[in-house]
Amino acid sequence: MTESIRVGFSKTTNNLIKVAGIVGAITIIAGGYSWYLNTLWKPKVEVLFVDFNNGTAKLKFDDKEIDLEGDAVYWINADWGIRFGSVRRNEKFVYDRIELLKKGMVVEYLKK
Repeated sequence: MTESIRVGFSKTTNNLIKVAGIVGAITIIAGGYSWYLNTLWKPKVEVLFVDFNNGTAKLKFDDKEIDLEGDAVYWINADWGIRFGSVRRNEKFVYDRIELLKKGMVVEYLKK
């Protein structure tokens, strides 16, 4: 003959367990989304117009037009940005490309 042991929780304890389960699920979902953004996601930026001589460009990202000028970095979100790349020629810096950045480092050249 086996005896069964019943464990009873109070209403408050049951509510705390449910809240902890919901918080845990939200944390897992947020972690997965953060991993996706940091590992797999990459912004799609389209170059509409560029003038390297004057250092101006018009770009399109998320149905929004962006004006890029000079040495400025346009930050798309926390990690991603866009800027002009330059080289030094005859004691002068000349813009010659548009760079896509992740955490301040060049990932891709959008236009050369």
